[in-house]
Amino acid sequence: MNTIILSLILVLLVAGFFILNKLYRNRSVADEHHTHDTDDGVCCGKHTNCSKGYDNSNLYFDDEELDAFKGKAQEDYTDADIEEFRQILYTMKCEEIDTWVHCLQTRGIEIPQVVKEEILLILQ
Repeated sequence: MNTIILSLILVLLVAGFFILNKLYRNRSVADEHHTHDTDDGVCCGKHTNCSKGYDNSNLYFDDEELDAFKGKAQEDYTDADIEEFRQILYTMKCEEIDTWVHCLQTRGIEIPQVVKEEILLILQ
């Protein structure tokens, strides 16, 4: 009887751990408040919407194919759509990524959530 009770408690503890871990991971990094010094012009990489100063006049990336996603919601992306974003992301220099993200935002193109997470990992 004691073995059954101990096993049940152990199962509940493990399940609770996995549930809490999943909830913590799904918390949006973009919703967190981060501050950083914009004087050096370097993004801290802890959020997807950087407030550092950009000169929008000469922002250009060879990613015109992503203009087809203008106004499309993140949840509507297919796996093939996500791969298009990844293909461009992984051909860029690390120092260009935050500017690319800003450029996409100014063009009204939402980045797929999974790609946002990959961007944050690269920038950290």
